[in-house]
Amino acid sequence: MQYKPENQDLIEAIAEFLRKDILALVKDNDELAYKTLVSWNMLNVVIRDLEKEELNIIKELERLSELLNLPLEIPLTLKEKKEKVKELNHKLCELIKNQKIHKDHPIWEHVKQTLIENLSISNPRFTL
Repeated sequence: MQYKPENQDLIEAIAEFLRKDILALVKDNDELAYKTLVSWNMLNVVIRDLEKEELNIIKELERLSELLNLPLEIPLTLKEKKEKVKELNHKLCELIKNQKIHKDHPIWEHVKQTLIENLSISNPRFTL
């Protein structure tokens, strides 16, 4: 059987190639250097997303189930997990819309934590 690298390994190799090899070659061309840095940064966003997305979704499912007082059901596939989060977020929106939620309600901690997890993908130095 032949070794097939994981998608994340391939993306990491491309990001390193851009940073180590290409950036040095284009450093005198501002436009190409900028585009290379932007490309490298975008690849790193994809890498972080591949690393964290499913775990973040599971954590969000756990919090949503608790907030909505529903049994925790974690679907098997990533696509199903995303659909379940969407469904539970819709229920949470309805709850927020139909009730007066005070500022110390656990819902706001959930919203804050979800925001932090999502922003940590695009900006790992983000802090609240």
